[in-house]
Amino acid sequence: MKTTRLTYAAALCIIFGIVAAQNLHREVKKTDEKEVRVKIESSFGSVHIEKGSKDKIVSVSYKQKDKDHEPKLDIDYYLKKNVGDLKIEMHPEGSTTNSSEEGGSGVHVNTDINFKTDEWHVALVEGIPLSIEAELGAGKSDFDFTGLIINDLTITTGASSSKLNFDEKNSGEIKTMHIESGVSKFVANNLNNANFDKMEFEGGVGSYYLDFGGELKKQVRVDINVGLGAMTLAVPKNIGVRIKYEDSWLSNLSLDDGDFVRKKKGVYESENFSRAEGKMDISIESGLGSVKVKRTK
Repeated sequence: MKTTRLTYAAALCIIFGIVAAQNLHREVKKTDEKEVRVKIESSFGSVHIEKGSKDKIVSVSYKQKDKDHEPKLDIDYYLKKNVGDLKIEMHPEGSTTNSSEEGGSGVHVNTDINFKTDEWHVALVEGIPLSIEAELGAGKSDFDFTGLIINDLTITTGASSSKLNFDEKNSGEIKTMHIESGVSKFVANNLNNANFDKMEFEGGVGSYYLDFGGELKKQVRVDINVGLGAMTLAVPKNIGVRIKYEDSWLSNLSLDDGDFVRKKKGVYESENFSRAEGKMDISIESGLGSVKVKRTK
């Protein structure tokens, strides 16, 4: 049995230190991994996640703004039976992390920190199936999963502005893709390229735009739950759509005129639903706000 364990403070043969003045860079070399489970946590800052190279499990870079404060970066990697477990924690310059006796942890941000947005760049390995869990706090996030193989995806964002892209079809298959967005703006493009069976989206307070462009040749389920905000769903006209919506005087549902037929109370179908190759069953719950479903080319 081959077991490898890597921490940020050790195994310098795999993770490299500062490569240029005020520039931080860490990476984990690929060995014989067949799949990798990834967990990414960030409390504050701008986080960019994208496809990396085939010979590195992960590459993390950061441009330091203040020589008197260093960011908090922890990378923990564990490899067993060709399956890698990768955990990355990224926190602002000058912050400290604390652990409780119960095993929990927290981040303390010092009052003298320069709150210019920290910029983290994370590149994940190409060509290996990934399970990704990202928990991001305040700031900005950019998830570009184009070219990655993803079998599981969970994204949680706090007070942030986030963007998600799948510009090519995912060659993996996601059973359930879960996205939770707090007080924020969230924009997603080409979601059907994610190749999911079910998608769950929970929005708190904010503005949300979900574009379901991309290839779809099966029937999928999408559950939308929005508290207070404006939600727009953009679905190509070639896709059949069934919408279940609970009518409420506190919220408003808007559908493109002429393309949807009311089947019964709270249930609408696009006129091509029965004959379309790709179908979406969309369930929408909205507390206080507006939901718009529009058709695109």
